[in-house]
Amino acid sequence: MGSIKSSTTARSTAHTSAGSAPAGREVLHLGMILPTEERHPVGWLATRALGAELAWRNAPTELHWFVQEPGTAPWIYDAATVINNVPENLEELRDELDVVVGFASANEPHDFYVNPASAGMTMDHAVALTARYFTPSLVQQSHPAPTLSESILVDVTTRPSAVIAAEVARHALSRSLPISLLGPSAEQAYFATQLARHEQSATDIGTDLDPEQFGAVIQQSAAVLTSDPSLHRLAGVLHGRSVLLETDMDDQYVQRELWRAASNLPNQQTAFSVEEKIARLAEVVEQTALLRLGRPMSNRSVEQETERNQQLIALQQGQASHWIQQRRRSQRNIDELRAAITQLEEERDSALADATTSRMELQRQHRRLNELETQVARLDQGPARLPRSIDWPSVMSQIERDLVAVLRWLRRQLGR
Repeated sequence: MGSIKSSTTARSTAHTSAGSAPAGREVLHLGMILPTEERHPVGWLATRALGAELAWRNAPTELHWFVQEPGTAPWIYDAATVINNVPENLEELRDELDVVVGFASANEPHDFYVNPASAGMTMDHAVALTARYFTPSLVQQSHPAPTLSESILVDVTTRPSAVIAAEVARHALSRSLPISLLGPSAEQAYFATQLARHEQSATDIGTDLDPEQFGAVIQQSAAVLTSDPSLHRLAGVLHGRSVLLETDMDDQYVQRELWRAASNLPNQQTAFSVEEKIARLAEVVEQTALLRLGRPMSNRSVEQETERNQQLIALQQGQASHWIQQRRRSQRNIDELRAAITQLEEERDSALADATTSRMELQRQHRRLNELETQVARLDQGPARLPRSIDWPSVMSQIERDLVAVLRWLRRQLGR
C-alpha cells in the first residue's frame, strides 16, 4: 500500500518543533474504508456517497479510499479512483491519515478511527445519501445501455418464481416496456425461458458493471424487482419504483406491487432524515482530526518511498483509466449493436406485414381474374351454344293455330 503523507500532521510537527502552538489545518486527509462483502455494490455506493458528503462538510479535504478484503468483488480492480488495501495493523495509517472512517469495527480502539455508528448512523442512513451522489450528469455518463433505460429490471440472483415471470411479462406488454436482467447467467437463462412462454424476451444488462454504472442502471429503471433488501433500499432512495420479492408471493400481490411501483406511489414506511446524523458524524470527524494536531511524526526517511509510490499511483491511475475507457467503449458498441438489432427486427416485422398484405391482395386479384376469365369465356360461346329460353307467347300462338286447323278439318269432314 502506498504511503500517504498528511500535510496536516507534517505542519503540526513543524510548529511543535518551533515551540509554537498549532494554528489549525489546511487540508484534512480523510480515509474511507469501502465494504466488499456483498452481492451488489450497494454498501460501496453508500460509502462513496458518505465520503463525498463528509468531504463537502469538512472542506478542504483529500479523500483516500481503502478496502479490507477484496474478495471476489469484480468492481474494485479497474476503478478510476486509487484504492489501497487496509494494512493488517491499522496503526500504520496513523502518520499518513488524519481520520479513518469505516463501518467495520476495528479490532483495537484507535484514536483516529471513527465508526459512523458512534454518531448513530447505519448503512441504511448512508444509502439515503446516494440520491445526492448520483447527479444527472453522472447517471448520463455512467449508464452502460441507454437503449434499456426505462426498462423493468429484474434481479435474478435469487431465482424468481413462474408467477413473477408471468406478471412481469404482462406488465411489460401492457406498458410496452423492455425487460432487463441482472444476475448470474444461468439464472438469467432460466428466467428468460419463463418469459418466452409468455412471448416476452429479456436482455442481459451486464455482469461486470462498476458501482457507478450499477447505480445509473438502478436509477434509470422503470421498476426494480429484487429479493435483496439492500438493493430494494437503494432503489427506494433513488426513485421509489421498487418491489421486494418474497417467497410464496401470489399473482395479485405481485401485480399490485408492480403497478404501485410503476405509478411511483410512495410506500407506507416512514422515511427517516439523515441530516442530523450526517452533521453529527462530520462534527465527530472534525473533532477527531483537531485532537490529533500537534502529534509528532515518527522520524523516518520517506523521500524515495514517496517518489516510488507516486509512480505506482500514476501507473495505476493510467491503467484504470485505460481499462475504463475500453470497457465503456465496448459497452457503447454493445448498446449500438443492440439498437441496430432492434431496428432490424422492426424492419423485419414490417417487411413480414407488407408481405402478408401483398399476398392477400394477390389472392384477391387472382380470384377476380378468374371471375373475369369465366365471364369472357361465357360471352365468347355465342347465341348458338347458349341455353335457349322458352318464348311462351309464341308457343300459345302456335297451339291456337294448330287448334284452328284441326277444327276446320273436322268441319269439312262433318259437312260431307
